[in-house]
Amino acid sequence: MLLLRPQWLFKRLAQLSIWLCALGAGSAFAIAPNLQVLVVLSSNAAPYQTFANTLIQNLPSTMRVVVQTQSDSYDATQKNDLIVGVGVKASQLIVAKSNTPLLAVMLPKRSYEALLKDYSGKEMSAIYMDQPWERQADLIRLVSPNANKVGVLYSVSSHLDTANLSRALSRRGLGFYPQLLNAGDALFVGLDTVLDSSDVLLAIPDSDIYSSNNIRNILLTTYRHGVPLIGLSQAYVNAGALCAVFSTPEQIAAQASTLVSRFAQTHQLPAPQYPSAFSVAVNQEVARTLSVPMQSADMLKMQMDSARGER
Repeated sequence: MLLLRPQWLFKRLAQLSIWLCALGAGSAFAIAPNLQVLVVLSSNAAPYQTFANTLIQNLPSTMRVVVQTQSDSYDATQKNDLIVGVGVKASQLIVAKSNTPLLAVMLPKRSYEALLKDYSGKEMSAIYMDQPWERQADLIRLVSPNANKVGVLYSVSSHLDTANLSRALSRRGLGFYPQLLNAGDALFVGLDTVLDSSDVLLAIPDSDIYSSNNIRNILLTTYRHGVPLIGLSQAYVNAGALCAVFSTPEQIAAQASTLVSRFAQTHQLPAPQYPSAFSVAVNQEVARTLSVPMQSADMLKMQMDSARGER
């Protein structure tokens, strides 16, 4: 008769226990995603539509997902387990009308923090559209290795986190020149002031300054000063910014799908967070015009990933 050594038996039992637990977790996962998810878009604009389509593709087929393209028609009496608000308008409307847990995406951090302040008792979280300052600072250091000072023009409404931005720049050997534009101040007087004292201008999500009416003249002014603008998106780069780091709707949707699936398991939302995946865009024509040696977007992205991995 074959005798089993106790140590061997205990090891096999432990392995079997782990396998059974994993099997149970797998079965739970198959059941838990039976979730009713409502995705409310601020409008039917292409980026929002792209987010919704990608989110659905990344979620388990057992989830019941409904997309509402017009936030104004949102009905708070509808029964949902989770609502994904896409953009500021949709998120504001949902949190004002509903007590259903909300995952707000594709909105600035400051807009989400305003929602938290006004509706502190609601269950909500977010994936910001902003990039973390460390990521912005990494890009600036790579594209402008000889830069000493980074300028930022901002208004009161932006609620700019100057302390953390200054700290992120300082860690990369960069100085910080913030210029506050008060109500009634002339935009281009303030812009001239910050450009005269900066090697690089960093754009921030501030609609009082970087509006569609202002951006063309802002870019022309930066060219006149010979100071490159670090933009906020691919559209900025296309318009004439030197480069930008940003997250696409597809990247944010992939991250959101992970959070939604996790919510299906735990019925809890995680802490608000920055986009985990990001893209880099460069405008080589602007680089040549400003005599800035410029690597490819892929190379910059690879170096930024490497820098993040080392921290």
